[in-house]
Amino acid sequence: MKTTQHQIESWERAKRMAFWDQGRMEFAQWLIGFKSRKANVIRQSINYMRAVDLIRLLGKQHFIKMWPSLRMAPNLKTDKKAILDGVWGFYVVGDVSFPVSALVTRFHPKKLGTLRVLAKMNGQDSIYQIAKKTGRDYRRVHDDIMDFIEDGLAIVDTDIRNGRTVKVPRLHGVHSKGCQKGKLMV
Repeated sequence: MKTTQHQIESWERAKRMAFWDQGRMEFAQWLIGFKSRKANVIRQSINYMRAVDLIRLLGKQHFIKMWPSLRMAPNLKTDKKAILDGVWGFYVVGDVSFPVSALVTRFHPKKLGTLRVLAKMNGQDSIYQIAKKTGRDYRRVHDDIMDFIEDGLAIVDTDIRNGRTVKVPRLHGVHSKGCQKGKLMV
């Protein structure tokens, strides 16, 4: 992995914040320890580095893939964990309240696109409207949403609009708070 200028700058600050007593630790040494999941390196990095530095050091894509399992490490500060959970949700679907789930990291790009559009919707849009927004076939979007339900990420309510029954998907943690009989309560 080639080290970027942002990583070099972030490392100097992060090293002082998290590993002040180990001044000679180099970035490559830290990265090996982190990726091999050494408990003390994980704990010190998450608890004492700024979130932006940690993500720059790992790279956004590695952070997205690693965070669902890293957040289970023992002795993590609750506030740091909450910050990184929010950042992860924002990177994945564009919403800081989206719950962390390892399942999402395995979705193909179009399915992830459906999830992002669903997260940005207000919880009142039908599957048909979401399909139009994504530019994808209704059947594909319907299948994606049914997978989200099976994975426990979403629910679908039915509503009657203009005499037609429509399916209205909502994401847990994003739209489901206050959902009641087809109406989103804010």
